[in-house]
Amino acid sequence: MPDDKNFLDQFSSQGKPASFQEEERVPVTRERKPLNIKALIIAAAILLALLIGAYFIFFAPKIEMPDFVGKTRSDVAAWVKQQGVEASGVIFDDTYDFDSAEGTILKQSVPAGRKVKKNVKLNFTLSLGPDPSERISVPGIDSMTKDELTEWINSNKLLKTKVVTAYNAEVPENEVIDYSFSGCEEDSFTRGCTLKINVSKGAAPAGKVSVEDFEKKPYATVEAWAKNNKIELIKVEQYSDKIDQDYVISQSIASGKTIKEGDTMTVVVSKGVAVYMPNMIGWTKKQVDAWMRKNPTAYIDTEKGVYSSQAKDIVLEQSLSAGSLIDPSSLIELTMSLGNIVDIPGNFIGGEYHDRGGLHDWKDQQNELGANISVKRNYEFSDDIPVNKIIRYDNGVYVGGTMNVWISQGRNILLEDPKDLFKKEDGVTPVTWADLYNCKLVEDDARALCDWAKITYEVSYDYAEGKKNGELIGVRRWDNKPIQAGTYLPESIIVYITVCDDSYKQ
Repeated sequence: MPDDKNFLDQFSSQGKPASFQEEERVPVTRERKPLNIKALIIAAAILLALLIGAYFIFFAPKIEMPDFVGKTRSDVAAWVKQQGVEASGVIFDDTYDFDSAEGTILKQSVPAGRKVKKNVKLNFTLSLGPDPSERISVPGIDSMTKDELTEWINSNKLLKTKVVTAYNAEVPENEVIDYSFSGCEEDSFTRGCTLKINVSKGAAPAGKVSVEDFEKKPYATVEAWAKNNKIELIKVEQYSDKIDQDYVISQSIASGKTIKEGDTMTVVVSKGVAVYMPNMIGWTKKQVDAWMRKNPTAYIDTEKGVYSSQAKDIVLEQSLSAGSLIDPSSLIELTMSLGNIVDIPGNFIGGEYHDRGGLHDWKDQQNELGANISVKRNYEFSDDIPVNKIIRYDNGVYVGGTMNVWISQGRNILLEDPKDLFKKEDGVTPVTWADLYNCKLVEDDARALCDWAKITYEVSYDYAEGKKNGELIGVRRWDNKPIQAGTYLPESIIVYITVCDDSYKQ
């Protein structure tokens, strides 16, 4: 068998093939070329120049920001359009400024001269001019001259204050004739309020009259002027949507013109807004009220009402036909429905049923309004309500129906013989209802018995043969029923007692 030695061990170090001999490594050194510093610097400079050129070509802003302070919004709009700046980035903020005219640019967010891109965000502050709501102290206008007024107006930049001149024989030249505020009062005057000041030009040349501006003034003003200046005035009225009633719409001779005394001038005076009557039949009162608020010149009365089958507060009739032009000086009457149920007030309880001014008068008043109701009387006893007084009644009744009224008959008194009335010494009570009915009592005893029982009675006097003064002649009930213990006697039934009196003897 071959030897068990390792395959490589078979070879001695001497006998190993050349490929198995130990190799010797010899290092090889390559010669490096020296760096060209100058070439590197040139390359870096070229790269930097390319980057800078690319920035200015592709990234650097090219648009120079102008100085817009003192200019207008239109100037900004023209520049934005010309330079292609994005309009969505341009914002204007408004503010009041006393020293700048309205529409003037006061500030800009990007200073002038700076380079900007097309998508730049710009904010401009725009002047609204002087604040119209600023309170302005009003001097003594009556004592100021025209020049003083002009100086006051200009120094305060009053937007709607005007000085108008006119001839006036009573007020010296350049002095104030009158003045009027519109939209405010003197103590709440602001820069934006309207103030018109009339200044005198002195007396007009003899025989000549300077026409004033009467438009939008009360007719009474032009009427007084015409009278003072001996001008014939013709008044023509017409409706106007813009000029209030009784104010001048126009005048035939313009303001500032000179006319002669005795000349004629026509003024057109407003009758207010032309309003036509709608068909209100079937409207509710709320609808009528809403229409009246929108048409305040119409004078409409809704107080008249009648009962009907319609619901309450529905218009049944109108005094002016639909489509008619409404005269502000005329009253329009509407007839309103009171409904089909008559509500009965609660102030008749305890009142006399037959009293005038009470329930019956109220019923008659309702019937005049179309209620057409009747009354049914019902009687019942009551311990609290006196005889013939009203106990209660229906609180409502339909139109044409019947209302029930319950009337008191007073108490229903049970007649009982008293046990302790006029008791004699032997304990016997002589006073009974049978004694009264059979006329066995004297007047005082009869009265005492009736008062004790609280029945209604009347005493009269007459003479009867065989009777003494004070003895009873006759006793009867109003309904002629017997009077006896154990029966009821309504308080409304009168007991008539006749007493003997010798003075009645023939």
